[in-house]
Order: sequence, then C-alpha cells, then structure tokens
Amino acid sequence: MHRCSIRRFQTSIPLAIALIAGLAACQSRPASIKAETSDTDAISELRPGSFAIIDDQAVPVPPVPMGSHATVRRVIQLAKTDSRVMEQLTGLCEGIGTRLTGSSACYEANLWTRDRFDEWGLADARIEQWGTLDARFDRLASEGAIVAQPRSRGRDQDESNDNAEATEPEWNTVRELEFTTLSWTRGTDGPTVGRVIRMPETLEEAESMADDLSGAWVLLPAFYSDRRGVRGVGYSMRGRNDIRKEMRAGEYDPFESPPVETWTGTVTHGKTPLDLTFLPERDDEGSIVGGVMEIPGVARGEISDVFHDDDSLRLVWNNPVENAPVELTIDGETMTGTGGADKHPVTLTQTVSPDDRGLTRDSDKVLARVLEADPAGFLSPSRDDRVWTTRPNGWRETDPDDLPRDIEISIRRSDYDYINSRLADGQEIHARFDLQHSVDPGPVPVFNTIAEIRGSTRPEEVVIVSAHLDSWDGPGSQGVVDNGTGSSVVLEAARLLSEANARPDRTIRFILWTGEEQGLLGSRAYVDSLSEEERARISAVFVDDGGTNYQGGLPAADHMVEYLAAATAPLNNEFYSPTDDAYLNVNVRPTGETLKTHSGSDHAPFNNVGVPGFFWDEVGRANYRYAWHTQNDRIDQAIEEYLVQSSACMAITAYNLACAPALLPREGESTEQQSANAAD
Repeated sequence: MHRCSIRRFQTSIPLAIALIAGLAACQSRPASIKAETSDTDAISELRPGSFAIIDDQAVPVPPVPMGSHATVRRVIQLAKTDSRVMEQLTGLCEGIGTRLTGSSACYEANLWTRDRFDEWGLADARIEQWGTLDARFDRLASEGAIVAQPRSRGRDQDESNDNAEATEPEWNTVRELEFTTLSWTRGTDGPTVGRVIRMPETLEEAESMADDLSGAWVLLPAFYSDRRGVRGVGYSMRGRNDIRKEMRAGEYDPFESPPVETWTGTVTHGKTPLDLTFLPERDDEGSIVGGVMEIPGVARGEISDVFHDDDSLRLVWNNPVENAPVELTIDGETMTGTGGADKHPVTLTQTVSPDDRGLTRDSDKVLARVLEADPAGFLSPSRDDRVWTTRPNGWRETDPDDLPRDIEISIRRSDYDYINSRLADGQEIHARFDLQHSVDPGPVPVFNTIAEIRGSTRPEEVVIVSAHLDSWDGPGSQGVVDNGTGSSVVLEAARLLSEANARPDRTIRFILWTGEEQGLLGSRAYVDSLSEEERARISAVFVDDGGTNYQGGLPAADHMVEYLAAATAPLNNEFYSPTDDAYLNVNVRPTGETLKTHSGSDHAPFNNVGVPGFFWDEVGRANYRYAWHTQNDRIDQAIEEYLVQSSACMAITAYNLACAPALLPREGESTEQQSANAAD
C-alpha cells in the first residue's frame, strides 16, 4: 500500500482545491458554510465525496482502499430518500419514554432495540447482562401545581342528618409546576396538598412554627452563587438527602456537643519524651488561627502568632515556662518539628478529626426541629428554568424498605420566584404533588443490546458502533438528546447497512449501552469481559452521545488521520442543510502523537485499555445543555436533517474501516506496520 504522508495535507485550502480539481470535475453547489472567503466558497464547488477534510482544510482523499463505492452510494441514497431515523427516535422516546438504568422502561427498550436489529436481519441480536442492581426504580405519573384555597361546600343535604358527610374540598390549579426529584427515592402517598412555608432561619423560629410546619411543603432558600450551574443543584440535593437520612436514623444529632479536634504526641527534652496535646481552633476556611497546647501536669497555655499553610504550621506557645516558638511540618495527619528556644523534637498525630459539620451545625439544629414537625417535604429552587435530574448517593444500595423518609422537589427558578413573591406579600400558598414512584427489591439484571453484521473474510476483527440507551427520568423528559438521538442513529446505521446489503470484511458490531449515566457501567463491564486478544482485534469504537447535532468531525492521533479521512470522505458535500446554508461535512481533527479526547462517555473504557475509542465532534445549531438531564429533553429538540447525516456518517465510516486493508493503526504503529501485521 502506498503511504500518503500527513505532511502532504498541511497545505492551504486553495492549494488543496487545486489538487482535488485534477482528480474530479466540479459541480455547482451552495456554500459549505456561511462565509465570504473565496476558499470556503470554493469547497462547496467540489464534487461530493471527492475530497477529505483534515484540520478544516479540503485535501485529496488519502489513497487507502476502503469499502465498495456501490455500497456507499446505496447507503447515501437510502439515507437521503428513505431515512427512518425519526421513526427509531419516536418509537424509543415517545413509545417507551425515559429509560433509567434498571427500570422497567429501560428493559423494554433493550428488548425493543434487540427486536429491531433482528427484524433487519442482523446476526446474533441479543441483550447481554452486565450486572445487577439492588432495586428497580420506576418513576410513574408525576404532577405538581400551586393550588387555590379550597371552597367550602357544606353538607350535601340535610345538615341535621347525622349520617351526612362534608364534601371533600376541591383544589383549583393556579399554576402548573415544572420540577424533578432524585431517582431511587420515595414518592408521595397519593396527591398531597400542603401549605408552602419558608424554611425558618433560627431555632427559635422553627420551634414557634411547629404546628404550621406539620404537613407543609418547606421552601428552602435560594443559593445562586455556586458556579457549577444547574448541575450543582443536584449535588446539593444529594447532600441534603444524606443529612436528613442521618438525622432520622439517629446517626447525627446537631444538638450533641461537637467533637474537639485533638492532636497528641510528644515533645522530647533530652532523652525524655513528654506527652503533648494540641487543641487547635480553625476559622471558616479551615486554617488554624488559635488554640491550646499542654504538657499534662507540667505546662498549659494558648498559642499566638500563628502562620498556617498546607505544609507547615508556625506559632508561639505561651506557657508558664516560656513563650516557646514552635515550627512544624504537616504531612497529612502528622506534624513533626521543634518547639522551644532549645528546639526540642516535637511529634503530633491527629487523634480526633475536626468537626466536619462545624459550619452547618446551627442550621442543622433548625433542620432537626423542622423534621420533628413532620413536613410533607421540601421545595428547593433550581438556578434557572431547567430542573436537573440525578441520583442520591449510595443509589446502588437502595433498599425499598428503608428509603429516606423525606421528599425534596427541585422546582424551576420562575416557579420558585412566583411562590416566594406571594409569600413575601403575605399570601397563603398551597402546593399539590402526586409523585408515583415504584421501588421494587432486586436483584435487578441490567443489559446492553448487541447485534452484528458479520465480516465476510475477517469476522474475528471488529468495528464497534455504539451509543447509550439509558437516560435520566425526570418528569417531562423523554430522554431524547441524551441519548435517544445517539441510539436512533446507531439503529438507523444498522438498518441502512442491512438495506444496502453491505458485506464488510470485518464484523460491524452495534452496541447500545446502559448504565452510562451512572458511571459508564455497561461499557466498563463489557471491556472488562474481553480478553487481551479480543481487545487487540477491535479496530475502533465509535460513540454518538453529543445530542441532536450532526457528526461533524473526529479527533485523531496523527497515525490515524489517513484512515479516518479516507473513511469519512464520502460524506463531504453530500448532505446539505437549507436552514444552516451549509453542507454537513466531516472534519478529521489531528491531535498529535496521541488520541486526545475526554473521558465522559462510553468510548473512555476502551481508550483506557489501548483500544481507539472516538466521541464524535457534533456540530450544529442545537443547544445541548438546554435539554441535557432536564425536563426539556423532548422530541421537539431533535433536528431530523442532522440525524439523517449522522446515521449515514456512522454507517459509512464503520463500513469503510471494516473494509480497510488493516485495523486502524494504534499508537506508535505506522500504517505500513499495521498492514504488515494484518498480512501476517
């Protein structure tokens, strides 16, 4: 095979266009991007599929043999004229809905996607178990609203009739609320109406409000200074959930005397070690600012002139014997150094840790009194009009018989402002929530969905095409951009290749992971299950998990650029967006000697063991974070033209690599070496 040097492609766009012009005739096309530069406009004039894009420059297609041109053309035509990607997305996200790992809906999605693969004639379509969970959590109907005061209707008939019963009060909906709760937590016992009461600020206030707090929805104060944005709200909910649980279980009583931080050790006078105790005082930032040192029965006194950083502590110990200078080096829970004018050796070890609840102990006392009043639950504000769904700490050890008693509901900021404003005006506000949560004991098996197009000549070598099937399950969400879109692209890529009668040399394996949202659990387990020999036979792993934008590029180590540029070239100038006034082209983005990518999705476990894993650069007009993990993640966020391109791109890239002369070169291995290894 002729090796095409990467240096050859480091050229200007005009020169690259001149090179390509000699290879193919040009056709008149709209501009590839909105720009006034002649170079950019010139790219749009190139014949579709006649060039590659490397580092945002049009270049000749590297001379690496790939798959059948006829098969590639059939895939492109099918995608353009008979795309079913929205059919896949609708069936998954509207037909099934959100797909929390281990939920009934997620299992249904495993079966549904397996059946789609089987229906299209793929080989060995199956669901493959990767583990178990302690409990199954299903979030059923969830409703929340601000409701009006009940209207009194008196008695139905004769009030003198002893058997007459008062009609149940009717609550009128004033404002629908958008909200979420932590998954794997308790719901309400049917529709629950309660007055909304602000969280008391002092212990005295909490004690005086006990009757009002009983059965109320307690509105927590807003904290908008955290720079983590909406995601920080979920982390805060986890922490509050833990504190309430510990208080209810009697594991934490803020009224008990807090532990006093204690360091004990010795100071050696001559050859005689004497016991030494240090009780430091810290400021709000954790720095030592004062305290007491003591040699029991000998000397005791306060410290002054303190300097404290991460590695050292200097102070003066004012005791009856002398004002002793002390200089210590800090190494974790040990301090060593000298004390006194004669620099006696000092060693101290932390024996009682600082009060880790010191900064919250006063507010925790208020919370304890609120919990004693037995409220209906707590309302906490998001930082904007997105509500972000996540899990509690320790979710994998969920015990349906021992769920935290207290409910916390995160509401969007505009709903919080609505409630808070009326409370400030002295109005009485009531809220109604009906949270139908089903928590069933395990073990609950969890699965990935897998199917294949078997390779015709090298079936033991594999290209993996994947996305994660699971989603979060917040009320209002359908799990679309995270990651119904990626899953539908994988499904449609499989259908396109099957309909095009693709016959790759290597096996193309389609995998829909679960457990991604909880830490890449399904993909990690899959990688762990592979032998070193099986890992060595994987050419590449592609993950679509960037939302509804199109597959606009790939990061690539320098030794991978030629293969990936040749594999993706057929997509260029094929899919045009009238809305963007742009071709949806694919840029191969060199990253140097190593493949540089993030670790936030299911490609990461493969990269960790040396298998090339790729997360597509998704390009386009969609705002991913508007819907990500929030109530906005619905079918209206999907952009069909982008998903059409992504399905074709995923299919063609995988097919071409499955037909390439060798596996995608690994780090430190040239294309020639890889080809020689394949020939052996």
